[in-house]
Amino acid sequence: TDLWSGATSTTTNTISASVPAHGTVMYRVAGGGTPPPPTGGEIHAVGAGKCLDVPNSSTTGGTQLDIATCTGATNQIFTHTGSNQLTVYSGSQCLDANNNGTTAGTKVIIWPCNGQTNQQWNVNSDGTITGVQSGLCLDVTGAATADGSPIELWTCNGQSNQKWTLS
Repeated sequence: TDLWSGATSTTTNTISASVPAHGTVMYRVAGGGTPPPPTGGEIHAVGAGKCLDVPNSSTTGGTQLDIATCTGATNQIFTHTGSNQLTVYSGSQCLDANNNGTTAGTKVIIWPCNGQTNQQWNVNSDGTITGVQSGLCLDVTGAATADGSPIELWTCNGQSNQKWTLS
């Protein structure tokens, strides 16, 4: 709404104005609608050809993640949320750096979502997934390829055991 004339207008994308020296502009910005809900899918370990997996479909907090043959089961369906969490079991559990760990070798576990930074993950364009708190990469321990190989945090090194794709 123009504060002087009372006229209203709408725009999308970029908002701009020509303002004389010492002039002021005031915008009232309304939301652009509801964002689409996050979608879930499998997280594929590129180097192993397997999927990120919660072993034995456990829902117990503290269970360390591993890789396993992709089945599409709920223990392999993860959602990257708008708050950078990677959730499983319809959002009831989050990927978590165990004990707020920030060192190479920290176990990656499931834990009830609590919003802390050890449960926030950047999904990067180079295929890595990095912990917001630690800056370390999600890593298949020892570049293993067998079902049951554990997941940990490790210094990013560009190897295929730190590359992931989300489907």
